[in-house]
Amino acid sequence: MALILCVETSSTNCSVALASDDTSVTNANSYQVAHCADFIEDNSSSYSHGERLHVFIDDLLKRNNLTVQDLDAIAVSEGPGSYTGLRIGVASVKGMCYALDIPMIAINTLESLSLQNTLPSDYTIAMLDARRMEVYASVYQGKELVETTKAVVL
Repeated sequence: MALILCVETSSTNCSVALASDDTSVTNANSYQVAHCADFIEDNSSSYSHGERLHVFIDDLLKRNNLTVQDLDAIAVSEGPGSYTGLRIGVASVKGMCYALDIPMIAINTLESLSLQNTLPSDYTIAMLDARRMEVYASVYQGKELVETTKAVVL
């Protein structure tokens, strides 16, 4: 069973999750889930990633009776997004992966967002607030990138 710790710090949301390819894994509430075994998130506007990220990781592993040595890889948002949030997430994951000698998986934030579209449509435009009246945006046709990430003024 592959076990991947997932870290998201590209926006105001600071979250960690455990992903598993074992469909018999249940989360802390005993609900069976196919891929996301458990998660912790904070979606406040305080950008407190530096304070909460490692606490969330520790809490998530403890409540699932795991240690960092049980992880097979760690996935992290590579952006676009909050520069400071991304630095905190990537630096933390890079340090953990180096110490544990496991792979680091970089996930494009907008690509991940685009995959949430389950409506029958030809195109998906994934956007993330870049502040100052701008958004980061990418256009996808199905799962294929059609227009690369740009900062767009609204």
